[in-house]
Amino acid sequence: MHSKWLNLVLLAAIAVCGGCRSASQSGSLGASNPIASRFEAEDLRSSDIGLIKAIPEPKSKAQQTSFRQVAFQEDDSTVKNTSGLIIAQEPANDYAPQIDNSVATQVSSSTTLMQLEQTALTTNPAVAEIRAEIESLRGKLMQAGLPPNPRVGVNAEDIFEDGSAGRYGVFFGREVVRGNKLGRSQSVVCAEIDAAEQRLAAVKQRLLTDVRQRYYELLVAQETVAMAETLVEISQNAVDVSTKLVEAKEAAKTSVLQSEVELQNAIVVQRQAENRRVAARRKLAGLLGEAELSLDRVDGDPREILSTDDFEQSYDELLNSSPEIAALFAEVEQKRRQLDRAIVEPIPNVTWQTTIQYDTVSDNVVGGFQVGMPIPTLNRNQGAIHQARHRIIAAERRAEKKALDLRQRLASAYESYLDAKLQVDAYDAEIIPKAKQTLDLVTKGYQEGEVDFLQLLTAQRTYSQINLTYLQQLQQAWRQTVAIKGMLLSDSLSE
Repeated sequence: MHSKWLNLVLLAAIAVCGGCRSASQSGSLGASNPIASRFEAEDLRSSDIGLIKAIPEPKSKAQQTSFRQVAFQEDDSTVKNTSGLIIAQEPANDYAPQIDNSVATQVSSSTTLMQLEQTALTTNPAVAEIRAEIESLRGKLMQAGLPPNPRVGVNAEDIFEDGSAGRYGVFFGREVVRGNKLGRSQSVVCAEIDAAEQRLAAVKQRLLTDVRQRYYELLVAQETVAMAETLVEISQNAVDVSTKLVEAKEAAKTSVLQSEVELQNAIVVQRQAENRRVAARRKLAGLLGEAELSLDRVDGDPREILSTDDFEQSYDELLNSSPEIAALFAEVEQKRRQLDRAIVEPIPNVTWQTTIQYDTVSDNVVGGFQVGMPIPTLNRNQGAIHQARHRIIAAERRAEKKALDLRQRLASAYESYLDAKLQVDAYDAEIIPKAKQTLDLVTKGYQEGEVDFLQLLTAQRTYSQINLTYLQQLQQAWRQTVAIKGMLLSDSLSE
C-alpha cells in the first residue's frame, strides 16, 4: 500500500514539474528576456537628472544629430541601438586574432593606403580584443535575463508521532520576479554593449590613424631618400668639377678637399634617410601584424595634403563623430538604466511552493500550498538609488570634461597643422624654386670660373637644408592632418 501511494506522489510531482517548466519557458523567458531583440528594450531615463549643458550644440541643422560612430568601410552595415547611437554591426564570431605572416597579410610590391588599412583592420589584435569583449557582454546580456531556477525536493512531517511514520512527500516551488527586473537588467547590459561598441569604433579609428601616419611617414621617407640621392649627385658633380679645375690650375686644391667633405656629408644624410625609411617600414609592419613589411614602396604623393576645415567646423564635427564622446554618452545612458533598475528593486518577488504528501496514519494523499514575499519596510534600496543618481551626474561631468579636453587637443593639433602648412606652402611656392635656381646659377658660374668655391658650397648647403626642412614640415603637416581627420585618436597598441 505504501509503495502504491508513493508511486502516485512521484507521478504527480513529475507532472507538476513538467507543467511549471513549460509555463516558465513560455512566460518568463518569452516576456522578460528579449535576447533576439535586445535593442527593443524600453527607453529608461530618469526625469530628475539634468541634461548636459557644457557641450556646445552643432552649428548647422544637418549636424544636429546624435553622436555617431565613424564608418570605416563602405559595406559596413549599421544599426541604431537603444541609446540612439549608430553602431557598426559586427559579426558574432569574428573576433579571433588572424595574424598570418605568410599568406593573409601579404601585400604587393607597391601598395596603396586603402590596402594597408584593410589589412590592419583584419590582422591587428587590438580590434580582435575589443570584439571578444563585446561577445562576452552578449553572454552577460543573456545571463541577465534568465529567471531563477525552480526548486524541487522531498519533505517529511510528524515522523514517529504516535508511533507512525508520519507524512512524507515531495514539494515544488519557484520565485516569481516582479517589476520587470530581468528586462531592466538586460537594458543595463544593452547600454554597456553600446559603450563597448563605441570603444571598438575608437580602437578602429586609432588603428586607422596609426596606419595613415605610418604610411605618410614612409612616403616622406621615400622622398627623403630620393632627395638625399640627388644631393649626393650634386656633391659628386662638385667634386668632379673641382678636380678638373685643379688639374687646369684654375682653382686651389682646397676646393677639392672641401667638395669631398661635402660629398661625405651628403652620403651620411643619404644613409640616415635610408635608416628612417627602414624604420618607417618596420613600424608600419608592426601595425599589420608582420615582422617585416613585404613591400618595396608605397604609392602616393606626399605633397598632396588634404584640406582641413577651419577650427570651429573641425570641433563641431569632432563632437558629432568622436567615438570617445559617443562612448561617454552610452555610459550616461547605462547609469540612467542602472537607476531605473535600482528603483524597482524594492518591489518584492513572490515565492510559492506546492506540496504533495502521503499520510501513513489516514492512508490519504494530502496537498499543500504556500505563497510568501518580503515586506519592504526597512530596506527599500534607498542607498543604492542614491548612489545610482550621483553616478549619473558623475558620468555627465565626464562627458563635459571630455568635450573640453577634445577642444584643447584640437587647438594644439590645429596650431601645429597651420604652422607646418604655412611653411610647406612657402617652400613650395617660393623658397625651393629660388634655392634651385640659385644653385643652378652658382654651379654654372663655378664651372666657368666666375664664382669661387665658397659660394658654391654655400648654395649647396642652403639647397640641401631647405629640402630636408621642407620634407620634415611636410611630414608634420600630414601627421596633424591625419590626427584631425582621425578625431585625435591614435596609439592603438597602447593600454
